[in-house]
Amino acid sequence: MSTELIEFRTAWWFKVYIFGVTAMCMLTNSEPDQKKSLYWCAKAIRVRCNGKPLKIS
Repeated sequence: MSTELIEFRTAWWFKVYIFGVTAMCMLTNSEPDQKKSLYWCAKAIRVRCNGKPLKIS
């Protein structure tokens, strides 16, 4: 029997980033730039499979 362990983690600054983007959108009554937000989300999310890092594309 084989078991796979997949671990997802976020960078320490991710919650701060999301809070900042949300606050600025509420203050300015606008929408965030989707491409920039997705870029930083991909940077913040880290995935490991059986201890080996995987790249999110």
